[in-house]
Amino acid sequence: MEHTAPLPQWTMYAILAVQGIVYTGAVYKLGRARGATAGAFLSGGRDIGHGMINASIVATWIWAATLMVSSYTGYQWGFVGPWWYALGATVPLPIMAYMGRHIKTLMPKATSYPEFVRFRTDKKNHLLHSIITIIVCFWVTLMIITGGGVMGVSFTGAPFWAIALIMVVIFVSYVSLAGLWASIFADTIMSLVMYACLMIIVWTVVIKIGPSTIYDGLVQVMQDKPYLATDMPIEAARYQWDPLNWLNARGLGFLIVNTIGNLGAVLCNQTYWSRVTGARDPQIVFRSFMTAAFCWWPIPFATATALGVTGLSMQLQVGEMYYWGEHGMMFTESAAVAPMAAFLVLGFLGLALFVIAVGGATISTGAGEIMAVVTVIINDIYKGYINPDAKDKQLLLQSRIWLYIVAAVLLAIVIWWRMIGFTFGGMYEAMGIAFSSAVIPLIMMVFWSKTNYSGVFWGTIIGALCGIYYWVVVTGFDMLWGVVWGNVIVMGVSAIIAIPWTLAKPQPFDYSTLKDAGFEYESVEEMLVIGESDESEEK
Repeated sequence: MEHTAPLPQWTMYAILAVQGIVYTGAVYKLGRARGATAGAFLSGGRDIGHGMINASIVATWIWAATLMVSSYTGYQWGFVGPWWYALGATVPLPIMAYMGRHIKTLMPKATSYPEFVRFRTDKKNHLLHSIITIIVCFWVTLMIITGGGVMGVSFTGAPFWAIALIMVVIFVSYVSLAGLWASIFADTIMSLVMYACLMIIVWTVVIKIGPSTIYDGLVQVMQDKPYLATDMPIEAARYQWDPLNWLNARGLGFLIVNTIGNLGAVLCNQTYWSRVTGARDPQIVFRSFMTAAFCWWPIPFATATALGVTGLSMQLQVGEMYYWGEHGMMFTESAAVAPMAAFLVLGFLGLALFVIAVGGATISTGAGEIMAVVTVIINDIYKGYINPDAKDKQLLLQSRIWLYIVAAVLLAIVIWWRMIGFTFGGMYEAMGIAFSSAVIPLIMMVFWSKTNYSGVFWGTIIGALCGIYYWVVVTGFDMLWGVVWGNVIVMGVSAIIAIPWTLAKPQPFDYSTLKDAGFEYESVEEMLVIGESDESEEK
């Protein structure tokens, strides 16, 4: 069956290019001075207010997964899918509000959360969390590039590698100018654009199709028991035939996977801690994360209901050819049901709006994640161990060099993963097994003054190994229930090791010692004074 894309390839390139030009031009015009020193480049100046921090958190937490995987849950498990996706992914934000405020109060000079871990515990935990957060940021970026690429290929027929390359180039184009501030500033713009696009899509579906028609369609699914996705095992399809049940078993299993995975994806992700660093004070951190939870929750819930549940009620067959006018399209992945439904219901308007929203989500989140990786590499590894006495110009140069290195590595991995067939949905559900064993140990370090250093270290490592062993060896990468129990094992084992170890052998710590702790950077004022001194000596 020939795939006739509804849009020409150049449209995908044009949408991405326009966004890249707008962001880069705006940052160059308004904020390039924010990258004058290494400290400012990595910390955003530590003076950003509530509005930008809030918008940045919302935009950063809107991945391609927020729009596509959430809709996939509605397509796969019916009306509970959007509820469980939105709930599981919202839970980490209020927790982050308390943790971020606490660390901002205890250690205001911290540039990264691994830096807090180093001064709170020891070097082995610092290195472990530096590695974990780099893995988290890489994993998230791989998912969002893959999601954006899947959408672009489906609608324009553009090569996956070309879409991925353009996205990565845009990531580094404006971040290299002003670092963290550039990422937060672009997020602020993108959050407004995404809200506008998604509101038009959702309300058009509600008005044009209506809740009663969607409900009748779900009843028909229960009666017909259609086999809608060729890439879905029959065991999984049985849960798709139960779309009106609050107790849909696999839907509840996904709630567990989603909650555990997203706890790791937020609490162990330097991208969100960078927003803590950039905020003006602890109260702004708290208000921004709390309000972001309420601003973000409706986005996946409404999108997944309008597109995913509607797609199921229409009994859209993944892998079949659909037509709108004379334009045809064929989808080969269940995760692409959202753009398919948007195109069929709204035509080219829905297509354009969805492409803009996902493209923007990919760019804003991807830029923040790459910046977070560079922050940890420069702040925690390079300055922490390799060259503690590095001067500001050297740190700034290294930051920009590593932006390009990280971008190139990410591009290579995402293309390789695509070649071996690692699916978008698979990446999302497996992420908790990869790094959520660090969640409970990190919470213990932040709030429990008697936390045992070895307990949290080995709890994190052994928890991850047990979960990975169960999922890979015992279940053979089972994506139905193996991934659910793998997530439970990861978090459960880490808690079983770290908490009793601390109770048996407490290691008291005085949090007041963190007030002036942290790696030292030259401020903008210091750089100006040094520059004036040099000029005087020359004269």
